[in-house]
Amino acid sequence: MGMANWIRKKSIFKGIPIIDIAPLVIPNDNSKLIRQTGNEIRDACKNVGFFYIKNHQIPQSHLDSIIPSIQNFFNLSLEEKMKIHISKSDIFRGYTPLGKELTNNKYDWHECVDFGLDLKPNNPEVISGKQLAGPNQWPENQRNFKKVLEKHWDFMIILGRRITQGLAISLGLSKNYFAPFISKSHSYMRISNYPPYKNSQKENIGDGIGSHIDYGFLTILLQDNIGGLEIKNSNNEWFSAPIIPGTFLINIGHMIQRWTNDYYRATIHRVIPPKNETRCSLPFFFEPNFDTVV
Repeated sequence: MGMANWIRKKSIFKGIPIIDIAPLVIPNDNSKLIRQTGNEIRDACKNVGFFYIKNHQIPQSHLDSIIPSIQNFFNLSLEEKMKIHISKSDIFRGYTPLGKELTNNKYDWHECVDFGLDLKPNNPEVISGKQLAGPNQWPENQRNFKKVLEKHWDFMIILGRRITQGLAISLGLSKNYFAPFISKSHSYMRISNYPPYKNSQKENIGDGIGSHIDYGFLTILLQDNIGGLEIKNSNNEWFSAPIIPGTFLINIGHMIQRWTNDYYRATIHRVIPPKNETRCSLPFFFEPNFDTVV
């Protein structure tokens, strides 16, 4: 197993590998270590579709600041949050209230805010009418919230490119194979809040998020310490993705499955809402350029 450690569940004989990506993010000439990291990514993408990454070089001080900032936003009144409702954006940015998104014909038990590359109205791409280009919506009087999330965006673009290099190496390609396709990554980011779920609540409420595969390229997930994400293995059994401090949880989407002609497979997953606590998460959806042909 090399540098990968495995989180195992008894009787399933499967797990989520933890991959040390230091060879990808710290400059070095050790081709053996780089190939080994690529091999571990290959095994994870073929067999699991998920893997944790450690030694990613994102400062812990930054990670420690994110979840409290997210919690502070979701603790605002509904009236305040509705000021940035997604319907006020022409490019699908903003707040979606609790229980308003559908997966598998059931309402998901979470609220969320969606963000993209934040372009000012006078940006040439916005003026020219480029699809889905424009500004984010930000809450009033939450300057630190905006600052922290903008910093996270910048970190994730860099990290996404490094992981993509690892994916290329895992496929036996040049590490920069995907570079032309991600030079202007059309990524987006979401903060999600999952309050406790009560059985007495209205019908047609499903999970925190119903079972699905991500349709995009690569998801980089930061979670709080509550948990709730579950992954479906090849035996059609669900097992939890435990919280591992200092790591991100990575999963590949359907776009990579298509790009590799099913050599890598996206994995079904869901979020079970907590019973007594509130869960927060921050998935970053790292995507190719908007005009990339797959």
